[in-house]
Amino acid sequence: MTTRQKSTENRELGQFLKQLRKGLKDIPTSRMGFIEDRSAKRFNNEEWISEKTLGNYESGKNVPSLKGLVMLAVALEVDKEYLFEEVVKRIK
Repeated sequence: MTTRQKSTENRELGQFLKQLRKGLKDIPTSRMGFIEDRSAKRFNNEEWISEKTLGNYESGKNVPSLKGLVMLAVALEVDKEYLFEEVVKRIK
């Protein structure tokens, strides 16, 4: 379950997640391209996130759940502990 914010209070967190995604090499820069690439390469072609959900995370409208953060860490090729620490620093 994600936490819905009244506004974009977590914009800094969203920008951080977006920077991690955009920093990946040889992966499409669009959200949908990223999702499809990661689905094929990391999640055995299973649906793991929607484009709308990723957009809500990146805009700061929603905060990922713990399970969502674990999946994002895999998709973004970062250590889970690192991602958790960075999220805690930025969450409001």
